[in-house]
Amino acid sequence: MVMSAVHKPTLDQVVYPESDGEPMAESWLQAEVIRMLVAGFIRLFAGHPGVVVGGDNFWYPVKGDPRTVVAPDVFVIVGMPAVPPLREMGSYRQWEHGGHPTFVVVVLSPSNTYREMMRKRDFYERFGVDEYWVFEPEDGTLEVWLRDGAALVRVPMAEGGHVSPTTGVQVSVVDRELVVHGPGGCRRWLYLRDEALRG
Repeated sequence: MVMSAVHKPTLDQVVYPESDGEPMAESWLQAEVIRMLVAGFIRLFAGHPGVVVGGDNFWYPVKGDPRTVVAPDVFVIVGMPAVPPLREMGSYRQWEHGGHPTFVVVVLSPSNTYREMMRKRDFYERFGVDEYWVFEPEDGTLEVWLRDGAALVRVPMAEGGHVSPTTGVQVSVVDRELVVHGPGGCRRWLYLRDEALRG
């Protein structure tokens, strides 16, 4: 009998990369929108136990399968039993860290293809995301998708914008710019360039 000399790693030995070597954003405009959203959601959920906000971090939903992975531009994880120190977390390995990614935003870049976006939406649908935004910063279009049973369904934008059922924020597009207000329409989230000007 011939035995294989190839060692097959156990589930606990599988490597889950934390970087793909690619930049977070392809354009200044895309980067500005992502930074505004990440900073805004971090402020919104500061002090909320079990909530983590990620930005361009790898999310692995399946133990032993490092090929099933995505890096949302912005995502909110809820229900984590304990939030690990940032230095120790690395990628988000759902079976290890617990919790549920409830909200995802993708800010499109010039290189995004229709096929890639379909694949991403299928991923978020399959792994339980409750609310999904797709924003095109060049032409200022926003799509909102909400979970309806097992599927993510696109919802029409109300005249005054969209109130997020998962985060409570209000979002609209004004002069092609994504405008976000905190729950109840209180404070408008500033882009970092605007915060710097206010000094």
